[in-house]
Amino acid sequence: MSNWKHRLVQSITLGSQFCTSKTQERKLIQTNIAVYIAMVTILVFDIGFAISGNVGLIYSGLVQTPYWLLLPVTLLLNKRGRRLEAVLWLFTLVILDALTALVLAQGVSIGLHYYFVLFAIMPASFIDQRHWLFVIVLFVINFSLFAYFEIYGWQPHPAVLEVPEGTLHLLRIMMIASCVATVLLVVLCNEYYASENERQLQQLADTDALTGLPNRRAFMQRLERTILENRPFSLLLIDLDHFKRINDSHGHLVGDQALRFVASEMSKRIGGNDFIGRVGGEEFAVVMLSPAPGDSVIRAEELCRHIAMTRCNLGQLSLTITISVGLCQVHPPAKLVNVMTLADAALYEAKNNGRNRLEVTQSLREIQSDPGNYDEDSKPRGHS
Repeated sequence: MSNWKHRLVQSITLGSQFCTSKTQERKLIQTNIAVYIAMVTILVFDIGFAISGNVGLIYSGLVQTPYWLLLPVTLLLNKRGRRLEAVLWLFTLVILDALTALVLAQGVSIGLHYYFVLFAIMPASFIDQRHWLFVIVLFVINFSLFAYFEIYGWQPHPAVLEVPEGTLHLLRIMMIASCVATVLLVVLCNEYYASENERQLQQLADTDALTGLPNRRAFMQRLERTILENRPFSLLLIDLDHFKRINDSHGHLVGDQALRFVASEMSKRIGGNDFIGRVGGEEFAVVMLSPAPGDSVIRAEELCRHIAMTRCNLGQLSLTITISVGLCQVHPPAKLVNVMTLADAALYEAKNNGRNRLEVTQSLREIQSDPGNYDEDSKPRGHS
């Protein structure tokens, strides 16, 4: 990340280390960004007032300067983990800033009182729900101010009355633009965090916590999509040999480490278009999308040998782990239940024939009509 991007991220996430949830982090970031928007808005208006040369507008800029100087205190409060105080300080300053500029200089000539509508609704997005009373109070105060000035008006500084209508119109547009930018910021921030939370929840729902691989549900969904695409592929069902013995002899912690070891080794050796998942306690599944049936058999045999030849080193303990593999070669059209039936039967044969081996079924065509049965031609055949 470039230096300026790093500084930007640091400035808007100031105090995020104190947040205990993504919601709190979002509200904090909104507060920090709102400070910068308020400072830029006041500065742009002050520059515009100075360029205009109108005494009344220049005076408006001067009376707003103290609030501009105090806005960074909000960032300091967030940096110290005092989020509620930071938000209340921010809204107090912007309310007083708008009120002071309106009463002492601008009046309602450029619609400054419409800021109070913005200040009435924004606290709900900045303040935690448990502090709802502050949200209500800020809403009542701001909406009351807006209603008063909308009904009764307020005369501007005499010099402001001399400002050309075109200039006043431009100032109104700038005021509306700053309101829209603030609302847009909140919407975009909320949308980003909503999308991020959905992504993280989906990832948690699809991921096996122990191995980091897709879990059974996620794997089966992807397998079903692959079948619907009518692509030839091979399904491998893989089972760790004598896994119960590992748990009984060395404990479940070692068993967990053995599962992570096998998952890691298999992940390294599958192709870029292939996918893997943990579909049971010590059972994994791999889909190989090789168009050549013989290629997937060769790769499955290599995987079986690699696991057997690679020692699983767990501190002072070193284990030899082997796997049994059942492989089903799929030629469209196919059905999910049939694919799983043959692959599971092949795995069963591999376990019965001595483990640490591969068994292959070559076709699904014979059992499409009855997934519970298959003839002699479709039975698994062994590979050492």
